Amino acid sequence: MQIQQIAEDVVKLIREGKNKQAKDQFYADDIVSIEGNGDKLEGIEAIHKKSSDWGAQVSEVHSASVSDPLIAADHFALHIKMDISYKNGYRAVMDEIAVYEVNDGKIVFEQFFFKS
Repeated sequence: MQIQQIAEDVVKLIREGKNKQAKDQFYADDIVSIEGNGDKLEGIEAIHKKSSDWGAQVSEVHSASVSDPLIAADHFALHIKMDISYKNGYRAVMDEIAVYEVNDGKIVFEQFFFKS
């Protein structure tokens, strides 16, 4: 599968709220993920736990959007923006760039850039 198709399919699933399906279908088992604060995770199970832990803190998603992919060689980037309320009462607008590396039809690396 070509990177353009992978990127478009990932965006489609995210827009449909099927983030876990996107990860299950397109992430390599040994994926590496780096958060905006520099935290590094390795492996699909760690990625799923991170997503689950974050989701457990959210009380409401007021809005969410993801851009069409910008593709260069074996990478694609997305602009992701979310207005969310946490269970602790804090409301935040998350505005980030996510960069993904694809190898052999799987996402092997992701990194997020945002102001913390």
